[in-house]
Amino acid sequence: MADGDAPRGPATVAVTGVGGLIGRRLVAELDGQDGVGRILGLDVRTPEGLASTKLDLRHADVREPDLADVLAGVDVVVHLAFQLDPIADEALMRAINIDGTRNVFEAAAAAGVRKVVYVSSGVVYGAHPDNDFPLTEDSPVRANPDFNYAEHKAEIEQWLAGWTPSHPELTVTILRPSIVAGPGVQNFITRLMEQPRFTAVRGHRPPMQFAHVDDVASALAHAVVEDLPGAYNVTSEGWLSFDEVTAIGGAKVAWVPEELAFSMAERMWRMGLGESPPGFVHYVMHPWVLSVDKLTATGWRPKHSNRDALVELVEEHRDYVSLGRMRAERSKVRAVLAGVGALLAAIVWRARRSPEAR
Repeated sequence: MADGDAPRGPATVAVTGVGGLIGRRLVAELDGQDGVGRILGLDVRTPEGLASTKLDLRHADVREPDLADVLAGVDVVVHLAFQLDPIADEALMRAINIDGTRNVFEAAAAAGVRKVVYVSSGVVYGAHPDNDFPLTEDSPVRANPDFNYAEHKAEIEQWLAGWTPSHPELTVTILRPSIVAGPGVQNFITRLMEQPRFTAVRGHRPPMQFAHVDDVASALAHAVVEDLPGAYNVTSEGWLSFDEVTAIGGAKVAWVPEELAFSMAERMWRMGLGESPPGFVHYVMHPWVLSVDKLTATGWRPKHSNRDALVELVEEHRDYVSLGRMRAERSKVRAVLAGVGALLAAIVWRARRSPEAR
């Protein structure tokens, strides 16, 4: 602390998208922090089941023009409000992820907030055959095109690179998690893992990484308490081989040629049946393994391994099966198939016994 600086009291932390999976876990983390006195939870929907004596819930949209008024008196903003699952409405997804995020930063600066923690993603590095292994925060940001979620995260980071220097009073922390896994995680990636066959591109067996959702929340809480300007990767230490991932997942692998993988993904996405744009195929072809050394050097460490995170995810999703955008419990699917089978058998039996069949 510099001479003459007054000691800081307990901080007020605003969390956008507080009702989401990570937001809920972050509230629990911050609830136990002595340096946090108040949590301002912002969301477009009123979340149920959030319990904290420090929590003040407020309806707010990150695109609102008067967001600076909402953030008055806030010390730290953690920005979690974004659209993860790719959607066909590109304008809406961009309005939330790009316009909304810019609005949060501008509002934070106008309100006198001293720190913003932004959750980006490891996908900003892109999946390329010549990627650094592992990728560090100094590796180039080059998200693959035609994967809107990655493009949006990379665009915001590029915008921040020009915006942040003009706001020296504001500490900007960027966290880049790998694939988030663990209990409660449900998104387009988990539904891909629920499919009867794991579709892989022939000739490509990339290693994979997973960040446990509780570790992501603890990394966010660490960034709230500590001043960490710049970008930091967030993931478990090490990685899993492709064969380890598919063995843990338990699904058989369907190998398809690269050209077919992209054309199928493009066709399914265009028809509204696919979970992700064709650009996501790159991310199951080439490695994008992250180094977590920079963040651990600040005193944070993940408590879960890649295997822990993936096993917990697989166990929770084992009873479900997804086909495109359709999802159901496996027991119900088996019951329906059994009923259809019995009906077909009855039809065949009746047909064989009918006079016309003799």
